[in-house]
Amino acid sequence: MNQPDNAIVVAVGYHGCDAAVKFAVAEAQRTKSPVHLVQVTSLPDTAEYAGLSATDVDAEIEQALANARKLAADTGVDVTGERVEDRSHVSSLVRHADHGRMIVLQHRRLGAMQRIVTGSTTNGVAARAAVPVISVPDDWSASSGGSVVTVAVQDAQEASWMLRIGFEQARARHTTLVVLHAWWMASGFDVAVVDENMRRSWDSRARSAIAAALTDLRAEFPDVELAVQVRHAPPTEALLDAAQQSALLVLGRRHHKLPLGSHLGPVARATLRHSACPVLVVPPGPSPQA
Repeated sequence: MNQPDNAIVVAVGYHGCDAAVKFAVAEAQRTKSPVHLVQVTSLPDTAEYAGLSATDVDAEIEQALANARKLAADTGVDVTGERVEDRSHVSSLVRHADHGRMIVLQHRRLGAMQRIVTGSTTNGVAARAAVPVISVPDDWSASSGGSVVTVAVQDAQEASWMLRIGFEQARARHTTLVVLHAWWMASGFDVAVVDENMRRSWDSRARSAIAAALTDLRAEFPDVELAVQVRHAPPTEALLDAAQQSALLVLGRRHHKLPLGSHLGPVARATLRHSACPVLVVPPGPSPQA
């Protein structure tokens, strides 16, 4: 492994990663970090069912690494790269991610059958990496979408680590931080039990909890403009709406001590799949006691 310290790791996929490289380069310029490109060349066991051959993929991914290296190098950032032979793309990328400051992957908008066959490398890495994971849509550009940084908060008492990353990202971009809380009752119950009084009550409680969580951070980041939004809407719908207006959407991940299985909830998985802007998945942070 020739990965430099504190590098922004970029996963180079079969079909290139121009959007991911451009995002990583911008992040590297903001943080004065190097960029490290990683391509995993061995096909997963299911690849043959997707109509891929080892020869075709090897040639395509080799060119993809060369293209990514040139794209990053042309911007003046320090860039390194390596090819890795590993039958598990996710495990290999997680190992490299955990030696860097973050990992950036390019998200392709796959159809349902393609996703069943190939799985989702992005979801796998986002569920396991110990560092922030950023998923960039393949049609993203710096000029597309909005300019704010949006942090999605479910439980304000457990969101301090995620909120700090949101503040840092907003400050680096010289933009507004939007803290978004969306709530919705289980299917069938919302229409039956939610009225205007309940909406006002929930809005008031949510804003009070968020304000308490923001007290110290607002003092630490006085230069960051802040907006709090509480929406009565299905969370996935609210997040995808927010993505249309955001330069970056920040989500939290379930704690690693939860039972075996994906540490990404259904809202996070749906948002990663459909978001119009880059999504930053924050791993569990230090406990309040620490």
